[in-house]
Amino acid sequence: MNIKVVKFLLANQAALLKIIDIAKGWRKDLSFADQWALVDSIAILLIPILDAQALKPKALYKIDYTIQEDGDDDSTYETRLLAVGAEMAALGIDWKLLLDVIVPIVLSILKALSAGKED
Repeated sequence: MNIKVVKFLLANQAALLKIIDIAKGWRKDLSFADQWALVDSIAILLIPILDAQALKPKALYKIDYTIQEDGDDDSTYETRLLAVGAEMAALGIDWKLLLDVIVPIVLSILKALSAGKED
């Protein structure tokens, strides 16, 4: 899991809650146009935050999110993961929706914004 993206979303809680409402409408059987409309709605919320915070999209997504981040030992990674999980639980956020829909969409938007740009 990409903890950086999840922490970024948590730090922008108002936008996260709006993104969750949008993502609740996601279904794999939607037409491509309807899926794209949902992704576009999420991008409209996400991009101004990236601009306002002067964040480079690649800085958020460019890690191997299946293992711990560089320099983390297993206990540090597990601690950070548990802390993020506790914050999500406190907000009543559906983990399945977050991991199956929201994070992949946000990662795709970040990658699209970074396409063709050199750091």
